[in-house]
Amino acid sequence: MSGFVIVMILVPALCSMLCWFLLADPLRQVTLALCESGEGAPFWSRTFLLLVLATPLLTVLLLAPEQASASLWLDIREILKWALIGVVAQLLVLVRLVWRQVAFSRPKAAESAPTAIADHAGASQ
Repeated sequence: MSGFVIVMILVPALCSMLCWFLLADPLRQVTLALCESGEGAPFWSRTFLLLVLATPLLTVLLLAPEQASASLWLDIREILKWALIGVVAQLLVLVRLVWRQVAFSRPKAAESAPTAIADHAGASQ
């Protein structure tokens, strides 16, 4: 039973660490780019870190089977499945959060389109 509990903690933690290893620098760059003064970047980096670490672990603890089966390998497979579902969920949340910030921080295309059309019309005359 103790091996099952250790696996329930280690597998999602390893998945989270791998995600953080792959996403830490790009997320830091995005948060620095989105935070105008740069003062909020450490807060958002730490928030993303907590999200990356907690989501797979919480997914496994809430949704994985509570009892160990006869085979530890089957348990690892089941736990890995739920941990990866948590990883995908966290990535979807991160992508949505970053996408919304990027979309709201850019000037509207409709506002710049008339200027571009007017510039093009003036250049052809």
